[in-house]
Amino acid sequence: MILIIGAVLFSQAIILVVFYIKTDEGIQEQQVRMVIEEIATAYEIGRTTSGSEREKLLRATSDPDIHFQVDDLPLTQNRFDIPHESVAHVPETLSGRPIFATDNTVSSLSIWEFWFAERIEDCLIAEKQSNQGGACPIDYVSIQLNEKEWLNARVLSPVDELVILLPVILSAILSLVGILLIVAIIVKRITAPLRKLSLAAERFGQGEAVGYVEVEGPDELRSTTIAFNTMQESISRFVEDRTKMLAAVSHDLRTPITSLRLRAEFIKDQELKSEMIQTLQDMGSMVEDCLVFAKREVQEEKSETVNLVETLSNLAREFPGVAFSTNLRAHRYLCRPVALRRAIRNVLENAVNYGSKVELSVESEDDGVAIEIVDEGPKVPDEMLDDIFEPFFRVNEGRNTETGNVGLGLSIARTIVHKHGGTIRATNVHNGLKMRIWLPGQVTLSGFTGTAAVE
Repeated sequence: MILIIGAVLFSQAIILVVFYIKTDEGIQEQQVRMVIEEIATAYEIGRTTSGSEREKLLRATSDPDIHFQVDDLPLTQNRFDIPHESVAHVPETLSGRPIFATDNTVSSLSIWEFWFAERIEDCLIAEKQSNQGGACPIDYVSIQLNEKEWLNARVLSPVDELVILLPVILSAILSLVGILLIVAIIVKRITAPLRKLSLAAERFGQGEAVGYVEVEGPDELRSTTIAFNTMQESISRFVEDRTKMLAAVSHDLRTPITSLRLRAEFIKDQELKSEMIQTLQDMGSMVEDCLVFAKREVQEEKSETVNLVETLSNLAREFPGVAFSTNLRAHRYLCRPVALRRAIRNVLENAVNYGSKVELSVESEDDGVAIEIVDEGPKVPDEMLDDIFEPFFRVNEGRNTETGNVGLGLSIARTIVHKHGGTIRATNVHNGLKMRIWLPGQVTLSGFTGTAAVE
């Protein structure tokens, strides 16, 4: 839009400059030439006629911009030299004759007065009453007819070049306004559906069900929107089918696991019995986690605005010994509250299970909000820091399966954080592990746009 405005302004400026250069030299010359020709005609009438006939002919020669009359004295005694470029056009009648004239010019500042003031006849009335010409721009021209008579002319002063350019400037401005209105309509017609498509793509990239995007705009954008609708429908259907299948399989595994556990109760070897029951419990936990995760994917939670500080404070109280700190009094945030609590709870459980002296903190940043969970416990090898977020991944040393964890908690947390447009990252600190969750200051969920606002 800015480029279009700049291009239009540049082209209009070039046109005005060229017009001014071409007309600057000719306007004044043409104005002087026309006045001289009219004065020459009036001078010839005044010299060759007399009495009422001369008065009648001079009245006929006068027009709204110039008025002639014969007087005993000149209106001005200011000697006027005809411009060099106009000398060749002076009629022979005036050749060598001294001309007395004032030399005023209507400036750009007087344009309103020049265009909208009374014409020359009314100026003459004011001039005769006050001998000052009223408020009208008038020049006086005097030529001696004989020893007793002078031809006096009252002429509307010539205008400055910029005054002549003003209609062109106004025309350029009106053209510019018209062009910009048309361009604005066209740009809006293109950008409005483009913004909708961009927003839909962003939401879909965060795992939301955006639904059908209305097809509108130019042909190229319409075809792109159709392709996007087809793509997101296919991907959504594929993910939904896979998720439903995972939920169905997880649900169906409950029955055989329960049956095997009942049979294990009848094993007489206590050591073998305990090992089998523990294995079945691990399998049951894995199935339950898969089932909960699958159900959460199928059932999309609605977005709500929550007090993030209060939410985190309540989560910290669920785990004895977890310290909570923040520099914020309140932080309103648009999110899926149940899912977000689950994600942070999973990270807290991981810290409590594998470490000690857990600290939860939340701080505001320029572009979002940062949540950190730090524990004092076994470190994770640097090459595995990214792998711990993969499903069913377990670190063998220190952070093991003694707690019953099957390796889905952090994976679920990462999925939820990503769907909120954020990131989650693990780093080793000097005495343990730090999990850092970053959430954007403005997040778009299910058609709503929320801003993380600090109060």
